[in-house]
Amino acid sequence: MTNAPSVWPGLLCTDARATIHFLVEAFGFVETIVVPGEQDGEIMHAEGGIVMIGSDDRRGEFADHNRPGTNSLYVVTEHPDQLVISLTGLRRGPHKEVAMSARDGVGVAAHLKRRFGRRRLFTQTANVGVAGLGAAVFSAPPAGADPTGVSPRGARGGDTVRPFPGARVGPNDPRYATLSMGFNQRWVGTPSYIELVANTGQVVRAVQDAVQRQRRITVRGGGHCYEDFVSANDGGVIIDMSQMTAVYLADDGTFCAEGGATNWDAYEQLYKGYGVTLPGGSCYSVGLGGHVCGGGYGLLSRKFGLIVDYLAAVEVVVVDRDRTVRAVTAVPGDPHTADLFWAHTGGGGGNFGVITRYYFRDLPQPPQQAFLATTTWNWQEMTPERFRALLTNYGQFMLANSAPGSPYSDLFALLKLTHRSAGQISMTTQFTGAHQRLLDDFLGQVAAGVGSSVSDVRRMPWLQATQTLNGSGPNQRGKYKSAYMVQPFPLHQIDSIYRALIDTNYANPQALLQVDSYGCQINTRSPHETAVAQRSSIMKLQYQTYWTDPAKDDDDLRWIRRFYADVYSPTGGVPQPNGVTDGCYVNYPDVDLQNWPELYYKDNYARLQRVKARWDPNDIFHHRQSIRAS
Repeated sequence: MTNAPSVWPGLLCTDARATIHFLVEAFGFVETIVVPGEQDGEIMHAEGGIVMIGSDDRRGEFADHNRPGTNSLYVVTEHPDQLVISLTGLRRGPHKEVAMSARDGVGVAAHLKRRFGRRRLFTQTANVGVAGLGAAVFSAPPAGADPTGVSPRGARGGDTVRPFPGARVGPNDPRYATLSMGFNQRWVGTPSYIELVANTGQVVRAVQDAVQRQRRITVRGGGHCYEDFVSANDGGVIIDMSQMTAVYLADDGTFCAEGGATNWDAYEQLYKGYGVTLPGGSCYSVGLGGHVCGGGYGLLSRKFGLIVDYLAAVEVVVVDRDRTVRAVTAVPGDPHTADLFWAHTGGGGGNFGVITRYYFRDLPQPPQQAFLATTTWNWQEMTPERFRALLTNYGQFMLANSAPGSPYSDLFALLKLTHRSAGQISMTTQFTGAHQRLLDDFLGQVAAGVGSSVSDVRRMPWLQATQTLNGSGPNQRGKYKSAYMVQPFPLHQIDSIYRALIDTNYANPQALLQVDSYGCQINTRSPHETAVAQRSSIMKLQYQTYWTDPAKDDDDLRWIRRFYADVYSPTGGVPQPNGVTDGCYVNYPDVDLQNWPELYYKDNYARLQRVKARWDPNDIFHHRQSIRAS
């Protein structure tokens, strides 16, 4: 077999094997290219820079002979200036067809960059959707145009942009200390190494290698896990997804977000590129990998629902019972993968595999403008009676105005009940409706009988409002707890909250209880439709405390634990589902919880256990509160 000529400038594919290597990097999970009807494994044809390896399989036999996850390109037809291929390893059933132009002077790099606006070349699969057949034809750039569409920053003329090959960071690497620490600085681990990956193929290989080495695997996206489920992996392997951040439109109309993308990656790319958004969280350095599968919510959720309500498919790298590693695309309604899909609609991260891609359908258009209101009350004027009025007013308003279709679905409020040492209690309200009087009515009802307050209201474009409300904050030490509320605060809870916030034996201006509004569109789904079981709440609570000195760990942990136990003392120290409270939020994990399966998942836990038994039978992916197989 003669070497294949390189007819695509800049690809450096000077022979058949080099071309194969290029395609592996360009399409991420692709490992082979096969042509039906030729001798198995032999290079049979090389033309126009495309190299094909022979296979004895025929198209009709291919899906049965090669299960999803075999990671191959299957040639369907050839044309004078196009080669149509089928990508396998996505799902069982019809193959997704993608047509690539093979005309002289045209590179796959140019196609991917120009067609899909990637910020990095060759680190993701071709723009494959999740449903139905169809073809994506990558057309040639105009004569004389930059073949990559966009010149990389700092690149000289003739430079080739190369794919990120992956990287293994060990203890002697200067990056090790940073990459083995969580956003929460309490969590510092000593993993054997950190594997940085840039495509699904690299994830598959990283997982397979770790499995063969018998090392525990944890996955880091944005690094914001509240507990030590990721970083505290001593002697194990942390797979770092931070190089997989692409967000783009797939051919079937779904929007794809890679597993390492952050909230802000999604908001910026979806809004600027397509005029849509995800109704996700305000902390924009949080990674989508964990945020979505835990049932992520944010300031647009009362209007649009949860992120998982728009999920169309999820690509997950799983480990079979025989320890074979493969990528699976799980979709609803599919008899083979529907249960795995459902588990990623609220089951939480670190349970079933490595999430490499999410696909979303029918994403909403965000509002053009948003009102932002900031209201403050001075602690020195806050009597017990006024504090009771504040929490009663807030809770009663949410009870009356959190049903699906409420005119107040455009309103989302965050009441921040800070410790007295902070000097003030504050409330941030976003309102995206057309009639400011609704915002004014809300502010007036909450402030009634609470004493003097100061409110500042301004209007700005929605994306700028989202930037303004970023709640990621600085890297510190922290501890968190949570609760769902289906009724306003009972009086004993209000008094317990007040006692904790005026505790004179504790002074931390960064200690608080944040009470978020909830409900409206969120509550249109049934508790079993997704894995998010809490679909009737009107408020979601987050207990928080932050500090920087490790010597203060015991003081801060003692305060928040005593605070939480006192508020829920009538129900055993936790917010049991009982018609007033409704458990806890899995994305705010708390290792102090003993009956966490019921509090996070309620009666959805049994189904999640069955999914775990099927898709991670060896418990490869586990942490202190991971799903236990039934």
